[in-house]
Amino acid sequence: MLGTAGKAVKRLAPLALILALLTVPLGGLCELDEETAAAADAYFLRLFTRSEAIGGGVIVSRDGETLYEYYYGADAKYNGRPVDGDTVFKVASLTKMITAVGVMRLVEEGKIGLDAPLTYGAEGAHIRNPRYPDAPVTLRQAMNHTSSLLGDAPYATAPAWEKITLDQNRYFDKYEPGTHYEYANLNGGIMGSAIERASGQSLNAYMRDAVFAPLGINAAYAAHLLPDPEPLSRTYTQEGEVYMKAEKYLEEDQAFYEDTCDPDSHYRTSVGSLYISLSGMAKIGEVLACGGAADGVRLLSPQAAAEMRADQRTVRGSTVTGESPYGLGVYRFTASDGRTWYGHQGRWVGMLTDLFVEPDSRTAVALVMNGVGRSGSGELDAKAERILLRVGEWLDGGTEIDGPGSFVVDEDLP
Repeated sequence: MLGTAGKAVKRLAPLALILALLTVPLGGLCELDEETAAAADAYFLRLFTRSEAIGGGVIVSRDGETLYEYYYGADAKYNGRPVDGDTVFKVASLTKMITAVGVMRLVEEGKIGLDAPLTYGAEGAHIRNPRYPDAPVTLRQAMNHTSSLLGDAPYATAPAWEKITLDQNRYFDKYEPGTHYEYANLNGGIMGSAIERASGQSLNAYMRDAVFAPLGINAAYAAHLLPDPEPLSRTYTQEGEVYMKAEKYLEEDQAFYEDTCDPDSHYRTSVGSLYISLSGMAKIGEVLACGGAADGVRLLSPQAAAEMRADQRTVRGSTVTGESPYGLGVYRFTASDGRTWYGHQGRWVGMLTDLFVEPDSRTAVALVMNGVGRSGSGELDAKAERILLRVGEWLDGGTEIDGPGSFVVDEDLP
């Protein structure tokens, strides 16, 4: 199975392969010569081949320009179409971070309060951990994974919040909300519910109108709602077997997903049900890397983009007091080279999806591998970490581009 390098404005190769360019800062790079580009292609070909991927790709951008892109394999093991930037994948938990962009748009419009108590039902009752009935659960805590929801809390359907008691509790841990980190898929569901409650639209309709359509991204929270479902890829297991065919995604989603505003029902949708093109992933990465805007379209203010990355304990008025590796739907990862990246990963059956940004240099890395095994830590697959280390070798460090803005950082906090 062969890899293919796509067209790019500029193309990056791993620094270890091109020692002659050690002294050239990324900001001054011109278009690379064919020998350098070929070295980069050879690196990614080895990586995808050794991972036994069916298909996938990598897109690296800086300051809104595509520096390098590489595509491998096809959307089906046999007789498939070659993967390119238009190929659409179901991206699993990466859904959460992309949904968080929509949440922050509503925050900036004053329609959502991150530290207001979360509510449910027509009467707007507060969601509570029964061990701490006087401590409200907030959206900031959910996005930060400090809501005190259990990591294995059910999320296929909406919880019957009113029936959760000390004796009947499958949802909440022993910790007070805001004080302890525990990754829970249900936190992602809470984000989608909050969007529907605040916008009066279905999650899919809101994200289409507010995020995807302005950037021309082919994406949807149900396969049959994709503006163009034709490039949808199959999903493969790590053994290389078909997990779900594209036509099956379309058939099942059309049969079971109702595109209505129902904030007490659509919890599963924003946990991991997003379908998006690889180029669309890269475009969201540009938004997060470049202070909230891409292609001349501003989705978020620089302050909101910075707040998504921030340690939530340092935000004045925050309902988070415990340490967490997450900001607001954004995971903070410090690589072995000391460089910090911000993003999210999706790992499901044999699918690996990653979107990480380095805001100091305004760099974004989008990665998809289909039909691969798992390795590395629980938060970041080793294959993705290797790619971030390679790209990190090219970054010149840059300067901080996003100040604290409308949220206040308390420097004396840890």
